[in-house]
Amino acid sequence: MKHRQIISALGLAALLCAMPVWGQITISSSDFPNTIGYRFSHSCSDFTTAVNPGPAGADQTWDLQGIPVITTVDIEIINRSDTPDPSWFLSANRILKAMGDSEMVASYTYEELTSSYLKQLGMAFTTPDTSYAVEWTNDPPYCPFPIEYQDSWMTRLSWEETMSEGTIAMLDTTWVTVDGWGTVIIDEVGSVPCLRLKMHDHVVATLNGDSTLLDDWYWRYVWMASGQGEVASMESEPGADENFTQGFFCRNGGGADAEELVQIVPLAFELQSPYPNPFNPETTIPYSVNVLTDVELAIHNALGQKVRTLVSGQTAPGSYSVAWNARDDAGNPVGTGVYYCRLSSLRGNASVQRLVLLR
Repeated sequence: MKHRQIISALGLAALLCAMPVWGQITISSSDFPNTIGYRFSHSCSDFTTAVNPGPAGADQTWDLQGIPVITTVDIEIINRSDTPDPSWFLSANRILKAMGDSEMVASYTYEELTSSYLKQLGMAFTTPDTSYAVEWTNDPPYCPFPIEYQDSWMTRLSWEETMSEGTIAMLDTTWVTVDGWGTVIIDEVGSVPCLRLKMHDHVVATLNGDSTLLDDWYWRYVWMASGQGEVASMESEPGADENFTQGFFCRNGGGADAEELVQIVPLAFELQSPYPNPFNPETTIPYSVNVLTDVELAIHNALGQKVRTLVSGQTAPGSYSVAWNARDDAGNPVGTGVYYCRLSSLRGNASVQRLVLLR
């Protein structure tokens, strides 16, 4: 009898370990707003603000209401054509424009958002006199998707800038642990389910490759919420421990889409399923492009021979469709059979769909 009780207890323990923990959330790329015209506010304190990161663990509540902020900027997701120079950061498919109290100065954050990761590519700035960009290398990416409780990873951000004093090189290495999940409560947004990311940063800056200008460690906590991405963060002063009580605090206000028609920036370079298929006499071929690049969309026969080029040239990020009327480049009708539609780019991306023409 005793043996059966032990076996039953072990079986129950195994079952409980295999069961999902209800209430946990997962953050994916779709939780980061990426709609042209989407707007939200970003409010920050200074480094003298009293903060409390709160506890780690499952099913927590972090009440971050009432923390004083002194600066608020308005942020909008914009089209590449609305940036200072559309040729900057061509792999970026998520661009955020920030405007403070002065409309004379703006900053632009360039990101590459895919279903697998979020990379930070750089920033650009405009003033009444000039505009310039600072390019970053973010490898490994800032966020790998999906993000779940107890995940951990390392990310690295580096860049160089030449000034009158020489070339300054910076390296920011961050070790990330998802140390909690639950509910975060912040002003203007209220209560939302979230994951909390605990980050330990090491920032090193050198001048001309030898003289060390900066060598600091600090801690950060970032709260990520479903449908909103990052909604709040705290950052310690250099040298503080993970339980810091004074630091820099930021929170986002609720977002809203622009009233005008908006465009979704696709997350992938992809050829979708043509319709109808099989077809006669015409089919529509939808496709998406996630970065500014040269694109070719062509029809090939079963022998691999190109019979029709439907699209050829530089294409901005967006969702498109093109019709094929079952004719070749010379305007002659092609015969019944199997054809292949191939979408490709100079960046090496390619996607293929099978077509069946029935005469």
